[in-house]
Amino acid sequence: MKLLRRYLGSLTFSDNGQDTLDLPRNHVYSALQFLLVADLDREAGSGGTCKDSAPAQLVKNLELVINGKNTLKRMDFETLHRLCQMRHGVRPYIYAHELLGYGALDDDISKVMAQFDFELPRNGPWTKNVDCLLDARGLSDLDLVVTWGTGLDIMDDTCDCASVTVNSAKLFVWTIERVAAPSANYAMWKEWKKTTSVSAAGSLTIDLPTQTTYESLFIKTHSDGDQVDTILPFGLANLNDILLYSGTEQFLRLPAGLLQATNRLDNQIEVPERIGSGAALNHAQQELLLEGYYHVNFVHDGFLTEMLDTSRLSDLKLELDVANPGTDDKVEVIASEIILPAVSPTAA
Repeated sequence: MKLLRRYLGSLTFSDNGQDTLDLPRNHVYSALQFLLVADLDREAGSGGTCKDSAPAQLVKNLELVINGKNTLKRMDFETLHRLCQMRHGVRPYIYAHELLGYGALDDDISKVMAQFDFELPRNGPWTKNVDCLLDARGLSDLDLVVTWGTGLDIMDDTCDCASVTVNSAKLFVWTIERVAAPSANYAMWKEWKKTTSVSAAGSLTIDLPTQTTYESLFIKTHSDGDQVDTILPFGLANLNDILLYSGTEQFLRLPAGLLQATNRLDNQIEVPERIGSGAALNHAQQELLLEGYYHVNFVHDGFLTEMLDTSRLSDLKLELDVANPGTDDKVEVIASEIILPAVSPTAA
C-alpha cells in the first residue's frame, strides 16, 4: 500500500452559486484537501472588520455525497479551517492579512486552506492508528458539492462597507489516497453541524441525535459574525458551564474556559497574539486559547471503543450557561461521528 497525492482540478466562484465535482473512485481516501484563492476589491467603510479566517466565507458550504444520497461531510469553509487547526496541532495555510479592518482594497489576493479528514489524525489526543478511511472503490457515486457565498459574506455584521467584489476566485482540490489498500470493512468518519440562536442569557439546551457513536463534539460561538468567548464567558465572576448528559448520567460538566484550556494542551494548539489586544507576543508570559471554539473529545488514546455510544440512550442533551452579548448570537455544535462497519452474523 502506498500514498498517492493527485490534483483533481478547481471550481470557479459564482456569486451564491453551486458547483459539483465528480471525485474518482478507484482508491481509498485519507484526506480531501482544498485551497481557496480569491482576488477581491473592497469599498472602504467606517467600521467593522473581516470575519474569522476570511476569505473562507466565500465557500458557504462543502458537502461530500456518497451514492447520490448519503451526506458524509457537510461543513462551511471557515469552520473546517479551524477544525483542522484543532485536530492537527497547526493552523492550515492562510494568507489574508490585508483583509483585516474595513479599508479600501484593489485586487487583493488572499488564500486559505482546509481539508476533509477521513482517518483520525496522528497528532492531538490520538496516538494509535485506527481503521477509519473512505473506501471509494465500491461506490457508485462520490460527489463534492460546493455552495458559494458572496463578497460581503467575508465581513462581520458591524461592517458598513458598501461592497466587496469578487473579481475571481477558485477552489483548488486534491487528494491523499492509499493505493492497493486491503479490502476491509473500514469505519467511516461523518461530520455535520447544528446551529442554535441565543436570544437571552441563561440556560440553553440543545438536543442531539442518538443511535450513533460520537468521536467528539465541537462547540463554536459567534456574535454578530465574529468568533467570541463572551457567549460562554470565563473569569473570576463567570463560570459558565457546559453540561453533556442523558437522563441522570453526565458525560461532561465543566466551565467553558477550563475546557478551552484543556483543548490547547490536548490538541497542541499554538495561537498567536489576538489582533487589537495592544500586547506584544511574549511566550514568556502568554499562550492563548482558540477564541470561540470548545472541543469535547471522547477518544483519548486512539481506541474507538472509548467513543460515546448513544445506541442505548433515550436522549442526549447539551446544556450551556450562555450570555447574550450581541444582536445575532449563535451556538453551533459540530458533531464528529464514526460509522462502524456492520458485524456479520457469524462474527457476532
